[in-house]
Amino acid sequence: MDHSEGGSSVIGVLLMLTRILFGTEGGMANSDHVVGALVITVAIIATAEVARVLRLINVAFGAWLVAAPFLLDGVGHLGAVASVVAGIALVGLSFPRGKRSAEHYASWDKYVI
Repeated sequence: MDHSEGGSSVIGVLLMLTRILFGTEGGMANSDHVVGALVITVAIIATAEVARVLRLINVAFGAWLVAAPFLLDGVGHLGAVASVVAGIALVGLSFPRGKRSAEHYASWDKYVI
């Protein structure tokens, strides 16, 4: 697992704990739980070298995390800041390519980015 996938997974786990850590509730808590599970899923799938491009899906989730505190109810100031910081971190972790292995995947090589 690359550092970016590991970091994304940690963000996903923390998102699933925002109700406990930051007291989020309602729509914001539901959003954090769903997005957290999806972030973890995408990060795990992206550990496969031929599926690395899927890590870019987490950019959309990161953008949602930045916008969500302003669009949903049930979030306090600390939870809002945490959501924005998590979103920015998730976007930042989604762009690095990581080191390519020496393996080759026949016609799939063109999709390994």
